[in-house]
Amino acid sequence: MKPLARWLARLYPRPWQARYGKEFDQLLEETKLTWRDLFDIAVSVLENKMKTTDAPRLVDLASRDIPHGYELESTAEYPREDGGTLLVRNFCRELDFGDSYITLNHWSRGEQPAQTVLVFGQKGQIDGEFRTDQTEMLLLRADGTIQRTEQTVQTYLKWDSIRDRLREKYRSGMAAGFTPDEIHQQIRSPALADSQTSS
Repeated sequence: MKPLARWLARLYPRPWQARYGKEFDQLLEETKLTWRDLFDIAVSVLENKMKTTDAPRLVDLASRDIPHGYELESTAEYPREDGGTLLVRNFCRELDFGDSYITLNHWSRGEQPAQTVLVFGQKGQIDGEFRTDQTEMLLLRADGTIQRTEQTVQTYLKWDSIRDRLREKYRSGMAAGFTPDEIHQQIRSPALADSQTSS
């Protein structure tokens, strides 16, 4: 879980990393992470990227409905300090079987070896906006090794509706003839999206 958190932290804007990177690394060493923590880190990375000028340019985006779930593929270019770009590709497949689910995430970042994470989850008791799930996570590394983690996690129930709204914005944007990056810009800037939708 901590290697995934460290990888996510490398996606923070450079000014954030320079200011908070060492403190964040120390916090990771002292904390037992949950899936909720990883979700919070990912959301924080996105929010910070949206506030900076070195936000990624979305090159390609595809979303498909499949039996029991969906697939999402994306390719983004991140600006580099040397003026070049870093290409990040991601593939996600999520399957929901009612009382259980499987999530596959596969990503590559530049020339680094690709990684794959498989999560098998058994849904548990609901308390307010969260559900307590029992999960098994397999981190499949490029060198052939596998890291296995079992834990109890708090799943944010509103995430499904947030994800579905984003997928709907993508679909309506593609139907309107926008490029993936234009759709990304609309999602980042709700006021811009509203003005383009009304015109």
